[in-house]
Amino acid sequence: MPNPLASRNRQKTGSVRKWGSWALVSFVPFVLLPFLSTSCADREGYPEDLDYPARTDLIVDETPKLSPNNLSAPGAFEKSIADLALVGGKILDPAANQDPWRAELNELLKEHFGTPAFPRVGASKDGLESAANALNLDPKTLELGSMAYRRHCLQCHGLAGDGRGASGIWVHPAPRDFRQGKFKFLSTSTARNLNRPSRDDLVRTFKVGVHGTSMPAFGLLAEEELQAIASYVIHLSIRGEMEFTILRTLLKPKSQIVFLFENFLPDEEVSKDQEKLSVFVPKYLKEILSQYALAEKSILQAPEYPYKDEDLPESIKRGHRLFSSQAPDALGCVSCHVDYGRSSPWQYDEWGSVSRPSNLTSGIFKGGRRPIDLYWRMKRGIPPSKMPAVTITGGDEDKKIWDLINFIENAPYPAKLPPEVREAIYGKSGRLAPAASSEKPKHQ
Repeated sequence: MPNPLASRNRQKTGSVRKWGSWALVSFVPFVLLPFLSTSCADREGYPEDLDYPARTDLIVDETPKLSPNNLSAPGAFEKSIADLALVGGKILDPAANQDPWRAELNELLKEHFGTPAFPRVGASKDGLESAANALNLDPKTLELGSMAYRRHCLQCHGLAGDGRGASGIWVHPAPRDFRQGKFKFLSTSTARNLNRPSRDDLVRTFKVGVHGTSMPAFGLLAEEELQAIASYVIHLSIRGEMEFTILRTLLKPKSQIVFLFENFLPDEEVSKDQEKLSVFVPKYLKEILSQYALAEKSILQAPEYPYKDEDLPESIKRGHRLFSSQAPDALGCVSCHVDYGRSSPWQYDEWGSVSRPSNLTSGIFKGGRRPIDLYWRMKRGIPPSKMPAVTITGGDEDKKIWDLINFIENAPYPAKLPPEVREAIYGKSGRLAPAASSEKPKHQ
């Protein structure tokens, strides 16, 4: 028979334990508040003696022409990069090279980009402060961005922005490696054949995330914090690109520093005695900053939408033809988006990662689902993923690009499609795709 006294004792003991826990939780912060506040503040930033690590991981110099058969195993990204050499790719190993210029490069990177605790862009002696400040790359903003990056981004994107954080190596697609200066979702024009993002491109990605990936939305962060993170990501990207460019050039057989000037600063007049890393780094940094400044002034503007609501079905039909036909005046997008993307083959991107063209029936658009987002994807392409920008022939370019957008926007929703288009994509039954519904969501 249960013992009532024992039961009451248990209840009493439980009450004491609950009160004790509450008292401890309530009391400890008041006692330790000065210490906790100090230690938390310390944890917001990086240790002052911490340097950015010198790059030792493999550099993809050329991706294989063959298509990969599958994804790399979780946690085996480094091995998958090394294996590219076995299937026709070319890789370079910074860790295997101990040339004297490596030490000089490390010092120059620290001189011009600082440390995680004290990031900067440009050494004071080079007179680049105004160019950096104009892009919100001033030390104060970068320090705020550094703390916010550590709090929200480090675990996936890594200390140096290499996409190899503690969590990053376990997810697919891999977190963005900023160190080549390349980004996927751009709204900027192709002026001077550049692939630089605008600040708004980065902030937009932070706010809404990247659908279909592990990149979450950070839309609840304050605008100041988002802008600071954007500045810090640009800082990491420029620093990483500088390191990548120099390593990729000088690690090749018979390479010389003069090749850096010839390939990346062809308009610069330098004498033989100026062909040094200490001369190249600030000059190339100045060029990169000018490219970012140009990108901010070169945002692609979509043409005015030319249709009324009743015109939509015919526009979708024309867009479907542009997408699916191999005719000379069409685009033949299905050659990559096989079966409208449901059977797209795997391919290597410029980082050596494995990806595949989007499944248009899934309703997942990584770069955003608004018409303007789709317009930018069509007109800009996604260069690091080998998606080209569309080239419209035969006149009426503005209408044709809107036809293509109307088709892509409605493709995941069979009930929104004209019968012949629905049958072409989903068969005679017109059944819904597994991840789609008949209702098209409102634009974000």
